[in-house]
Amino acid sequence: MPSVAAIKSAMLHLATNLRGWKTDRKLLVIESDDWGAIRMPSRQAWERLLAAGIRVDRSRYDNLDCLESGDDFQALMNVIAAHRDASGRPATFTFNTVMGNPDFEAIAHDSFERFHHQGMFDSYRHFHGENLEPMWREAIRRNLIRPQLHAREHLNAPLWMRDLQAGHHETRLAFDHRFYGLKTRTGSTRQKNYLAACWPDSPGHMQEIINTVEDGTEQFKTTFGYRSKTFIGCNYVWPDALEERLADQGVQLLQSQRSHFQPDPERNGATNIRRHYTGQKNRHGQRYSVRNVLFEPYLDENTDWTRKALAEISQAFRLKRPAIICSHRINYVSGMNLKHRDRSLRQLDSLLGQVRKRWTDVEFITSDELSDLLSADD
Repeated sequence: MPSVAAIKSAMLHLATNLRGWKTDRKLLVIESDDWGAIRMPSRQAWERLLAAGIRVDRSRYDNLDCLESGDDFQALMNVIAAHRDASGRPATFTFNTVMGNPDFEAIAHDSFERFHHQGMFDSYRHFHGENLEPMWREAIRRNLIRPQLHAREHLNAPLWMRDLQAGHHETRLAFDHRFYGLKTRTGSTRQKNYLAACWPDSPGHMQEIINTVEDGTEQFKTTFGYRSKTFIGCNYVWPDALEERLADQGVQLLQSQRSHFQPDPERNGATNIRRHYTGQKNRHGQRYSVRNVLFEPYLDENTDWTRKALAEISQAFRLKRPAIICSHRINYVSGMNLKHRDRSLRQLDSLLGQVRKRWTDVEFITSDELSDLLSADD
């Protein structure tokens, strides 16, 4: 007999698919967050942090997530390229991209007085000694990935810098090991980590976040040659005022779950919960899309994620909704655990193969293409 939690989850999932934009087409979108972010620098850094008293063993992300290597990237591209819809389109991943990371050496050299940014492709060279830019360009050319903006850094840089300047012990200790993803007491009364890049706790902080996001959108355009049409806030957190600024930067679709946390800088960052459905429109003319399929093998290695995702895709199609899969970068990187990456890739390969077999008319599309379809119904 299903548990109460399982029944509740199923009911919430059904509720997600009972509202919103409908289509007779079998549209499948795969949204994958966090590409380009460091997270855990290495297994050696993890061991040193744990020995220093930072409980990185308590977080699946700290245990598994890290900056992708060239081998990780190519292994995923091989799976994507192997699965095509009836038109020959590969199972393109929407790559929600982090444009870079803190330049730890430059920040330390400046005695924590000023934040310094290290570009994504520079981070690959710095941490892995690899040039991944040609691989990204080729994957884009082959329509295997479609980058969209996730953040400039997966980091609330203003809050982090204030705590570094104030000499917060755990924050400084983690910094020494080139790590910012720790769960700790921060200088904010609301935030327990530094990962929510768009969580302001004052009007001044709000302006800093706006400046950072606008810089991120410009970096994205310079790097990829087009403006990001969609955006997904780190940790599903962003304030209402940011949406207008994103609209000014060309963002037409806000990727989300059933809801996102909306912090209020006038109330020390206290959050409201905003509910969403796919096709919902805000006052700036932007749309929201809601992820209604979960494919996250990192959460539990004993779950049959292929079977689970197929059931959720089936429900979405039965109710004439696009199937929007949530599948983070953490599933596809090997720097912390090679077996984990390879297990996830096998399950992804199985999922895409069975999708193509079960729904021969499935269409693989990206988040920005979904945005165009939603807008066309205006």
